[in-house]
Parts: sequence; C-alpha cells; structure tokens
Amino acid sequence: MSNATIAPIRFFETCISTVTAACFGMFSSLQSNSIVIVTTGIVGGYLASRIVYLFYFSPLSNIKGPFISIMFPISLLYHLSKGKAQEYQLKQHQKYGQVLRAGPYHVSLTNPEDWKRLLASHRYVKGMTPLIKIFGAPNIFTTDDPEINKARRRLIKPAFTTTHIAAMEQSILEAGPIALKRKIDQAIEDHENSFVFGSGSSNSNSSSSSSSRDKKENKNGTAAKINHVDDFQYMALDVIGELAFGGSFGMLNGGQQSNTVVLDGVHSMNLISMLEVMIPYFDKFERLVIPSMVKKVDDFLEFTRQVIYKRIEETTTNTPAKSTKEGKSTSPQLPPPPVPQDILQVFIEAYQQGSAIYGLKEADLVSEICTQMFAGTDTSSTTLSWTLFLLMVYPETYKKVCEEIRTTYPDRSKPITYTEGLSKLPYLEAVIYESMRIQPTSANSLTRIIPEPGFELSNGQFLPAGTECLIPIYSIHHDEQFWKDHHKFLPDRFLVSDKNGAEDVSANKKNLMIFSSGIRVCPGRNLAMCKIFMTLANILRDYDFWLPEDMVEFGPDVIDDETGEPKIIPGFLGITYTPRYSERDGWICVKHNVAPSQ
Repeated sequence: MSNATIAPIRFFETCISTVTAACFGMFSSLQSNSIVIVTTGIVGGYLASRIVYLFYFSPLSNIKGPFISIMFPISLLYHLSKGKAQEYQLKQHQKYGQVLRAGPYHVSLTNPEDWKRLLASHRYVKGMTPLIKIFGAPNIFTTDDPEINKARRRLIKPAFTTTHIAAMEQSILEAGPIALKRKIDQAIEDHENSFVFGSGSSNSNSSSSSSSRDKKENKNGTAAKINHVDDFQYMALDVIGELAFGGSFGMLNGGQQSNTVVLDGVHSMNLISMLEVMIPYFDKFERLVIPSMVKKVDDFLEFTRQVIYKRIEETTTNTPAKSTKEGKSTSPQLPPPPVPQDILQVFIEAYQQGSAIYGLKEADLVSEICTQMFAGTDTSSTTLSWTLFLLMVYPETYKKVCEEIRTTYPDRSKPITYTEGLSKLPYLEAVIYESMRIQPTSANSLTRIIPEPGFELSNGQFLPAGTECLIPIYSIHHDEQFWKDHHKFLPDRFLVSDKNGAEDVSANKKNLMIFSSGIRVCPGRNLAMCKIFMTLANILRDYDFWLPEDMVEFGPDVIDDETGEPKIIPGFLGITYTPRYSERDGWICVKHNVAPSQ
C-alpha cells in the first residue's frame, strides 16, 4: 500500500503560482510583444507541467476521469451552477465506472462497499458543508467536528424517537394533510375557479373562460387545477412551524403574504448556502455582494430567536396569585401552563442541559432550530411533488396504490396515521422509496476527506491522505451495477415477492441514500417519512388527480428518447433537487374521489 499523500499536488500548484507571479513582476521591463511571448510561455509551461504531474506522477493518476475535470475542479462547480451536477456526474460514472476521478484531488465513489465505510466513521470528516456559515454557528448539519456532531445528536435525539413522533402525529395531521385537504376542498368548491391553489390569486397561465383543463363538471362535482409544488412547500413550512417554531405559519391559508420573513429567509438561506459551498471565502464578503439577501437571513435568525424567548417565557412564568387590599393571597399561585411536547421544547431543554455540559450558546440553539426549517421543508415537500408527478405518468402504479389505500381505509372521515398505516400500506411505502430513489431530493454529493494513512478501495486502488471523496447520491441511486433498469419507476423493488427475496429488499433499502447513511444519518428521517406518508395516504384516498390537458410535453405517452420511459419534468439541483419550472410544471387537476362527506 502506498504511503503517498495528496500534498504534493497542492505544493506543486503553489510553486507554479509563485513562479508565475515572479515572472509577471518582470513584465514592466519588456516590450509588448515580449510580454505576449513570455505570457504564452508561462501559461503553456504551467499547463504542460500540470498535465504531466496530474496524469503521470500524481498518486491518483491511475484513476480515470474526464480531462477537464482532472485539470480544473471548476468543471463540477459549473454544472452545479446550472443545477445539473447530478446529471453530469451520472454520465461520467456511466462512462468511467464506480470509481471516478472528479478533480485534481477529488474521487467520486458509487460502490456501496466504499461509501458505506467512509460514512461509518468520524475519521473521515466532511468536506463541503462546513463552508456554510450563514446559520451563524455550526450545527448538526454543517459541522465537521465529530465531537460537536456527537454531542448535538445526543441532545436532540429525544425529539425524533418513535414515541415522540407518535405523540406529535395529531399536530402533524392538523397542520399538514388536514389543512391541505381544506384548501383543496376550497379550490374545488370555487365554481368560478378564481381561487388558484398555491398563490392565492388568478394564474396568468389559466384561461379566463375556465376551460376544461382547469375545471370540469362530473358526477362528483367540480375539478380544480392546482399547483402542488407550491402548496406542498407551504404545507411543509406549516408543519415545521407547528413542531419547531411554536405554531403553524398559516402558509396554506394565505400566510405566505404575511409571513414573508419566513419565506424570504428560507429562500435566501438556501441560495446563500449554495454560494458559500461554490465560491471560496464567499462568507467573508457576502454582506457586500448581496446585502439585501443576507438581511433577510438575519431577520429570520432574529425571528427564530424571538420564538425561543417566547417559549421559554411561556413555560417558566407562573401565573400570579390574586391578592386582597391587605396583601393577603386569596388563591394559591397557579402552576405554569402545560409544557408543549414538540421539537422546539425538546431543543430548548437540550440547550439548557447542553449549556452547562457542552458550553452551548444561544447562537447554537438558533442555528439548530433553523436547521429544522432548512432540512425539514424542501426535502419532504419536493419528495411529495416528485412522487405525485411520477404517479401521474405511471397510471398503473397510481391505480394500484390508490386501490390499496382506498380498500384498506374506506372511511374518509378518519385520517390515516403513520403509526397505524405504515404496516398496512406496504405498496405506498414502496412507492415513496422508489420515488426517492429515482428523484432523490438530496441529489448532491456528500464529501469526506481521507486522513492518514490513506484509504484502500474495494477494487484495490489506493486513495492517499488529503483526497476529497465525493459520494454522489443521484449516481448511487442510478448505478447500473446495482439497480437493474435504474431509469424505470418500479416500486416492486422494495416489496418481497417471487422476484425479490427479503434479503434483496433489505439490501435495496440499505443502499438508498435518501437520508444519508452511517454515523451522520439524518436524525429526522422518521419524522420526514411520517409527513410524506400521511400526506400521500390521505390525499390519494380522498381525491383523484391527473395532468392538465395543456401539459402536452409530459404524460404517460410522452416518452423520453434516451430512457424509453415517460418523460419527467426537468429538475434543478441546488441544496435540494426540485422541479425547475414549478410555475409551469407544478399544475395538476384534482376532484373528489367520492361525494364530500356530509
């Protein structure tokens, strides 16, 4: 096993840069044509020496990859800026295999034996997310310090236990699926179709004559055209507001207009986080470049701080006893009100405990609460949008999952819960898993840095210390060596059958990267599944959905030439993988499955 490290690469680049700068210092004494000649020579010499070293003498020279990526790591960042990094990485892996050289000292890995070992130990620290500074303090998502990560996980673990999630189910239902159904019902009942689901105003793309694509009369009443992308996001914000911010934001009821601090803060936080990852030291000058956007994040952080103060005051202040004129008490002092059992309370109590044990500060608590908004909204809402769209272009799957739900839970007056429904609706669970596989919302690469003495891959290749390993979630979910017919939407992958044994299904689930893996697996994964499962179970039972007639570019019969499968609406990969054109592609028609309950 080689003991080489990646350090010579960076030392080499530093030397070349120093020599180049020194040469430019002599330019003032040269004629213009001489400057051109010298410049050309320096650039040419630099490129030639870089090629020779990176492709022949580097410890990574035996790992293949695209020429431009090996020469300049900016290649992947370019595709990331276009929102297509996941597609670019997949094509490169399909060409070069499961081990791909993605940069001068970057290696991308899709073999489960390799990335599972990297994610199973704190020895391999994170590479990119520590660059995210916009939260104001490190949190469980951004920190690269193993001790901080372990301490925070211990403190917040009670918020995400099965028992605690079950206790929060009713709150999730009220702020989520039930509120969503109320809004759908309102849209359907509006016979003029002036209510547009998502924006609260008329859609510019809708015909004023209310064509058949927007509504149609049938024996079950009016069908409305709604924007599921927007309102799944509003619902997710309301749920996380209920659980982590002391109450629903009311986004589904038009709160997106009054709660601009939340929407603006979340959107700005997502964009700035992406810029901090892509642009070195961006956090040092972001206030000069995008001051208004940073101000929106600051406002959101202050909003979070005030939510925390309010909850602490509510749960620690006793109700004063009534007194007579003589000052004697006529009634005993009342105890403080019941303490809410939500994520916010668990985090506050964890902070109060951790401030003494781990030296946590107020900024740490604010950062952790904001992370719940950051990680708990787009991931679940986008999964819902991708799943609903996939069901629309795979009608047989849609029919099958609806039959399972409606047969098992025919009574529309009783909401379907996660605790009760998970074991009774296996096909719905499989649909969710397969949607997360084929269109993972967290489609970016996880990164890990190789420490001394290096890392040996399953194929025998050696990665020296200093190598930055990329673990590309989208490419892993579409690895042809593991996922047969990876481009097809096949929920049966996750069901035991004659074709799939229990071990196969278990392996499929373990090789999903929807919530990361190993020692830094997402602590809120069960909560996310709870929200996604209950939302789909209730709306697929109570409503029928189909694509609008004017959505001619997509549908069961619109086939992608490259995959031979129904064409999927384009996505954009930022911090999460979302539909690229939600204002155009987020529309869907909906009507009641049966007559509304009386």
